[in-house]
Amino acid sequence: MVIGFSQVIFMTILALLFMLRANMRNLASFKERAEAYYLCETGASVAILDISRGSIGEGVGKWMNRSFDYDMGRKVYHISYVVTKINGQWHIVSEVGPSSGFSKTYKLNFGGRRAFPWFIRGFGGK
Repeated sequence: MVIGFSQVIFMTILALLFMLRANMRNLASFKERAEAYYLCETGASVAILDISRGSIGEGVGKWMNRSFDYDMGRKVYHISYVVTKINGQWHIVSEVGPSSGFSKTYKLNFGGRRAFPWFIRGFGGK
């Protein structure tokens, strides 16, 4: 009876440890996505600043590709963006990826007729 009770307790503890491990992975994934989103938003803000300064010429098909390092605390992130103008509307795609220590590449795409940014949570390639 003692051995059976010990096995039940052992299995319960083992199940709790597996659940804790899964929750920790989910939390780390959420943290990475949140960081990547705001870093991509930083890239988009820099792109908007470049547009407002006139760094990108007017006309159809005009584009600008820029990358920069963003120092935040003890870590430096590499952010890049591409700006295009199609049919009189600006399109911005901001990206942060594995070169900044992320496990995936994240993109924030907005502009044109979209009323809100479209965030790609992450994909393996670049």
